[in-house]
Amino acid sequence: MSSGGPDSPSRHTIAARFERLPYTSYQARLTFILATCFAIDAVDLSMLSFLLAPVSNDLGLTPFEAGIAASSVFVGVAIGATAAGMLCDRYGRRRILIYTMYLWGAASLLTAFAWDLWSFSFLRFITGIGLGAELPAAFALVAECMPASRRASTTGWMQIAASTATVLFNLLALGAVYFLGEAFGWRAMFVFMFGAALFALYVRRAMPESPRWLESQGQHDEADREMILFEQRAAEAHGAPLPAPAALAAPSPPPSAPSSNQLSALFAKGHANRTLFAWGLWIAVMMGFYGIQMWVGKLLVDRGMSVSDSIAIGVLISLAGIPAAWLTGQTLERVGRKLVIIGVLAFVSIAAFIYGHADTFLLVALTGAILRFFMVSLATSLYAYTPELFPTHARATGLGTASTMGRISAIAGPMLVPPLVMLWGYTGAFVAFAACFGVSALLVALFGPETKGRSVEDAAGRA
Repeated sequence: MSSGGPDSPSRHTIAARFERLPYTSYQARLTFILATCFAIDAVDLSMLSFLLAPVSNDLGLTPFEAGIAASSVFVGVAIGATAAGMLCDRYGRRRILIYTMYLWGAASLLTAFAWDLWSFSFLRFITGIGLGAELPAAFALVAECMPASRRASTTGWMQIAASTATVLFNLLALGAVYFLGEAFGWRAMFVFMFGAALFALYVRRAMPESPRWLESQGQHDEADREMILFEQRAAEAHGAPLPAPAALAAPSPPPSAPSSNQLSALFAKGHANRTLFAWGLWIAVMMGFYGIQMWVGKLLVDRGMSVSDSIAIGVLISLAGIPAAWLTGQTLERVGRKLVIIGVLAFVSIAAFIYGHADTFLLVALTGAILRFFMVSLATSLYAYTPELFPTHARATGLGTASTMGRISAIAGPMLVPPLVMLWGYTGAFVAFAACFGVSALLVALFGPETKGRSVEDAAGRA
């Protein structure tokens, strides 16, 4: 395959060679590896939704201090996402994907021994740096290693893993709080997350480097070697010869030197509008998303429910995310990104408003499940769509900076809940966050490009 003859796949672009590959058990195995990234991120960022009450009770936190504790992880995520995005585009996806686990795992273990607000918040900040660093690498690899017809559905399967892991984690949290008590229960869950980090570190060693990224750096020989290995593994799993690439084209000319400033690439000709659109979308979405997500359990306890009941509702609510992730991934492939995202944002707005009026266990569980369904749909859509907006040499930086903008907004979201509740009550707080989703839908309708069925090179638009 590497002979370079006139019919050799190595004479085609990496994009053409990827797009002709059948989806096999090899890509499914890579999807599982990447799903560990998203599952751990989802569990860690949602765990405080239902552990914030026992953490607050154990450490004696006021509502304002609880907001600081809840938001501290997002400060770290915001820093980690941009820094790791730039490092991913500079040094590769696989290396960052593996190294971040050391930082994240150690910080999770140490959090179990936090003794006050500031020790807890500092360790959550360090954890956030590791978490924020994972996603730019993971979703860049999804965009670059999956064919156009499978990118969104792969993201959907990753969300299924995340939703399933969240359900299982909430069940564990319920058991830990019930059997160990609040003070030891929440600490045990952070020790458990350290174990999850060790598992993720083990499975990620099998993840290859992105041939598309290597090609974008002008490393064509290395890109060809990685692509040949990818093709061989896909062919073995397929059990038949691979189809020929659809088009013959000369490789993109290598850059004179890899850019030392990936941020400037986001504002190069043809890309600035995409960058500003992505940033604005993430700011509006994450303000509402985590403003609701982080305080769900605490608000339930404040309404008179026990900690155990609030976690039990969290389990029921989380179950709704599993079918949502699968359905959204399939719908994105068939209907397109824009229409699905706009529809989901509209439904999230409505669901958030209704949830703000719920006042009984049954009604909270039902409306919360509906809200969770559409919030998981929204997350699936956002993570499938955003990497498609940026060119390969700046994809992780683009996703990382958009995530950072969103996480900055997510820092403000949980901290706004106490004053909003004081001013307008629970209903008013949820109405305010529902408005964030309405603004997001307007941004997609006016400025969002459609990327369905296009290679990532075509979808990102060559400058």
